[in-house]
Amino acid sequence: MKKNLFISICLVSFVLYSCNDGFLDRKPLDKISEEDVFNNDDLLTAYVNACYQTIPGGYDFVMLSSMTDETHNRHGYAPNSFRQGGLTPDNVTDDNWGWFRSFNYWSSAYEYIRNINVFFDKIETGSISEDLKKRLSGEMKFLRACTYANLIWRFGGVPVITKIYALGEPDYSLGRNTYDECVEYILRELEDAIALLPDRMEGDHSGRASADACRALRSRVYLYWASPLVNTGNDPARWEKVRDASREMIESGRYTLSESYDDIFLKAAENREVIFFRLYTKANGTSMMSTNTANGYGGNGGNCPLQNLVDDYEMKANGLKPSETGSGYDPANPYAGRDPRFYYTVLYNGAEFKGRAIEVFTPGGKDSEQGDGGWNCSQTGYYMRKFLDESQLLSEASTMPYVYFRLSEFYLNYAEAQVHLGDEEQCRWALNCIRGRKDVDMPGIPAAVSGEQLLEKVRQERRIELALEGHRYFDLRRWKLAATYDGADAMGVTVVKTGDNTFTYDFSRTVLKTEFKEQYYRLPIPRTEIVKSNNTLEQNPGY
Repeated sequence: MKKNLFISICLVSFVLYSCNDGFLDRKPLDKISEEDVFNNDDLLTAYVNACYQTIPGGYDFVMLSSMTDETHNRHGYAPNSFRQGGLTPDNVTDDNWGWFRSFNYWSSAYEYIRNINVFFDKIETGSISEDLKKRLSGEMKFLRACTYANLIWRFGGVPVITKIYALGEPDYSLGRNTYDECVEYILRELEDAIALLPDRMEGDHSGRASADACRALRSRVYLYWASPLVNTGNDPARWEKVRDASREMIESGRYTLSESYDDIFLKAAENREVIFFRLYTKANGTSMMSTNTANGYGGNGGNCPLQNLVDDYEMKANGLKPSETGSGYDPANPYAGRDPRFYYTVLYNGAEFKGRAIEVFTPGGKDSEQGDGGWNCSQTGYYMRKFLDESQLLSEASTMPYVYFRLSEFYLNYAEAQVHLGDEEQCRWALNCIRGRKDVDMPGIPAAVSGEQLLEKVRQERRIELALEGHRYFDLRRWKLAATYDGADAMGVTVVKTGDNTFTYDFSRTVLKTEFKEQYYRLPIPRTEIVKSNNTLEQNPGY
């Protein structure tokens, strides 16, 4: 192995986390060696920092929400083709401005696993301060667990590799571990990491893995393991694991549900609901604002909410969906009186944003195809509101932190576990805690709601509370409901201006004809990886 193998990794991490100013002055960059890295606190910290890139980002040009029934990106040529039934082992790696890192993920994941394995192979012989060695080892345990978790959620059981092989050439000769074996390995890694890390990371360490981030990941791993896609025998012991792991997060006392839904994202670094997030700086910011802002403001109109999602926001007065009898929904005034989380998530015709009302109407709407840059307009009649900071210029890199774990998720995990275990009172309690947030204050779930109807309420609450946050794609698959929801065509609205501030709304607009195939419950392993393994890797069924 070449001694300068880690130069690029160190450089990336320097940009990401801004190590001290003396970093680049230590010696010429082309002379940084393996010995340097594992015998220098700053260089090793930089190496670990770079490995945080293994966690899939949520602010890709084409977000994961556009691979499910949440949003549509008119520029997402490969994802749109896949939603129409075109996904294969050959095109799963097709890039769409970096979108595949959070979707396909296989190749990049194993590259980072290799870098993490190198760390553990070298760390014990390096001259690193003991406190730093302990903390960084805990962080790398978390990162390795997180990487394998993201792999199994996409592909099912995968090869668990803990040794070092040639770069880009992991040894697949033993084939794929089972899903259960992978879960067992992930849980061991998390237990080790929890013992090495503080409960929270704050101050200069904000954004780094903590013991609570490990506990949060453990709850999500249990949840997916207990769900119908994997837990085909509906083993209640698995749901007990979900219940206990989620209750631990709720009862820790270190986190509280935010009184402001908007602040969870706009003020993530200081919000007490947030457990783990990824920090961005001006040097390594994202194009979140320019990508997702409406064309009338000079944006690309990227990941635009679907009518499918909008229809699921309940009415504020009674908690009924617009389609339900007695909801009070007025199709001539369709956005009035909805769940307050709707207004924090979706921009619709007439919604205020950056000092003016959104105009998706025809003729002449500024944010329609007839506006400036109409080729970037939404094809759904909606734009994203969640994650967007109105005070930020589109020309600036966005520094909005990306929230990976927040307390609401664990109330939802707890509720789902309890409904499966038959404790419906605790399920309703957890749902009502979320719905009762100060600036949401939705009607509580009545005691009469029970059984399958209550389970549907759990799914509904996840749909709304966690909208666009990267959960829906996996939720529909683990519930075995993707064929129903991702198989439904992607819909939008056509708004026509008929007079001064009067509009008509046509909700029959088909944005994308979709086709969901049974094999899509798992992604295909890229064919290049099958070939690389000399065909010892078994492809997922149907591909």
